[in-house]
Amino acid sequence: MEDIMPYLHLDLPGRYPPAKKRELGTRLCHLYADIMKTQSWRPNIGIAELGEDNLFHLGPDGLEPIVMVLVEFRAGRPDDFRLKLADGIVDACSAVLEVPRRWVLVEFTPHVGAEIYRDGKWVADWSPDENAAA
Repeated sequence: MEDIMPYLHLDLPGRYPPAKKRELGTRLCHLYADIMKTQSWRPNIGIAELGEDNLFHLGPDGLEPIVMVLVEFRAGRPDDFRLKLADGIVDACSAVLEVPRRWVLVEFTPHVGAEIYRDGKWVADWSPDENAAA
């Protein structure tokens, strides 16, 4: 395992049983690997339960809770990969956490390999050669 990217960080507006968090983490790892064409061991998931009344978005009817998902990834993937991943993240969060789809916001932050340090060296940008079959 040569690098620590990608990292998916979820801020949740409540408290959830460990089994639900593990289910969501597993689904997101497989989803990321499938869509972003990489090995399933690469994604790292962090979940912060901010609790009720601690995470909001101003919706049409006032403040509403949200699930904020920050996705840090190695540069090099096409935009359509990220769009498909965002849709999958929203679906997974909505299903597992039992929240409305509109509550799930996804933000992507690309990093070039020279911004990610692991085991004494910079990591490489993503390449299609890294596909799960590799």
